[in-house]
Amino acid sequence: MKHVKLISVFLVFFLISGNILFAQQEEKARENYKKALELYKAAKQYVYAKEWKKATEYFQRFAKNYQSNEYLAESLYWLSYSQHKLSASVENLERQMKMQKEALESLNTLINYHKKSSWVDDAQHLRIALAKELYEKGLYEYKNYINGSVRGEILGGVEGGIIGGVRGGILGEVEGQVSAEKEEDPEVEMKLIALNALMSMDQEEAFPILAKIVKENENSKMRERALMILFRSKHSGVLPLMIETATKDPDERVRERAILWLGMRGETESLDALIQIYDKNPDKKIKERIVISIGQNKSEKALNKLMDIAKNEKDLTLKERAITMLAMRKDEGTLDMLIHLYDTTADKELKQRLIIGIGQSSDPKAGDKLFDIANREKDKEIKERAITMLSMKRREGVFEKLSALYDTTADTELKQRLIIGIGQSRDTKASDKLFEIAKNEKDPEIKERAITMLGVVK
Repeated sequence: MKHVKLISVFLVFFLISGNILFAQQEEKARENYKKALELYKAAKQYVYAKEWKKATEYFQRFAKNYQSNEYLAESLYWLSYSQHKLSASVENLERQMKMQKEALESLNTLINYHKKSSWVDDAQHLRIALAKELYEKGLYEYKNYINGSVRGEILGGVEGGIIGGVRGGILGEVEGQVSAEKEEDPEVEMKLIALNALMSMDQEEAFPILAKIVKENENSKMRERALMILFRSKHSGVLPLMIETATKDPDERVRERAILWLGMRGETESLDALIQIYDKNPDKKIKERIVISIGQNKSEKALNKLMDIAKNEKDLTLKERAITMLAMRKDEGTLDMLIHLYDTTADKELKQRLIIGIGQSSDPKAGDKLFDIANREKDKEIKERAITMLSMKRREGVFEKLSALYDTTADTELKQRLIIGIGQSRDTKASDKLFEIAKNEKDPEIKERAITMLGVVK
């Protein structure tokens, strides 16, 4: 019986001791976690403050002391990010490259040992940027990180890229994987980012892969993004590929993007291609997009084509689009052409569009023409459009034109529109004119409008 009691005492003592020890360990873990969290938050504050040296020091301490903490993967990313930013402020090239290598190694640790972390994608993006910078400083072995990302593999370091083999991945596995993608995929996104970097370093290597995506990938967004990487390149294969895409891609948006980027290239060959597509393609939407792209080209040939469309195109929408693009240009003779088109057309909608185009010109002749239209036109809506565009001009003589129009019109609605224009003219004589109207007009609505505008002017 004594033995039983003794055993019971020992058991109670053991349980109490175990609970105390467990409680102590739990308290120590809580305290450790609290310290880790405080260090992590302090490090993030230095990131927000752009104090990269302090941020680097704090995140290095965190990575060293809290390797099982839930914030480790994120801290490794911000450590690398801070190291990258800090390197930009260093003048010594060797030291700068050393920092960038260290930043890249921090990313390797994150990518290779925390593969399920949501920070892996961000780390891969940053790793490509760092590899590109190191490559451009003459460390050509870092190109393998980019080639590795093109292959869709996560490599463990420079050696991994070399062992993987650059050419084999590009010419074999990659092309098959990239062209087979049907859904948006983070790995495909990463390949495109890597290809973008590779394009700036080695066009001959990157072009065939991107061209294959543009021609064969079933995902239209992937085709569009690949084309976006290519369109600024001077590679001889880009222009034919863009022309083919603009006319043959099954997706309307991709065709429109190809046309837009053809216009942005600005070269004679691109403009010739756009004009040729416009003349042969019956699709109205495509033609509208082409007119916009031609308008981005500042050459005389582009100007002549816009004038030709504005004069001779049968479709009113396309004519209006060409007029809009012409109005945005500052070429000599453009205003005369718009005025000539106005004088020779009977279409009301086209006239209204031409008035807007004329109104966008800073040439004094534009104000004279708008005054003439407002004074002579019989159609009330056209007169109102001309008065509105004239009112928007902040040039000498506009107030006199608006005042003269007011004195010669009997239409109440036009008078009210002119009162607003007079008030907006910012002419020193505007308040005198508005006071005169408020004092002498018999119509109470007109008097009220003039008084309202007086309040605005003053």
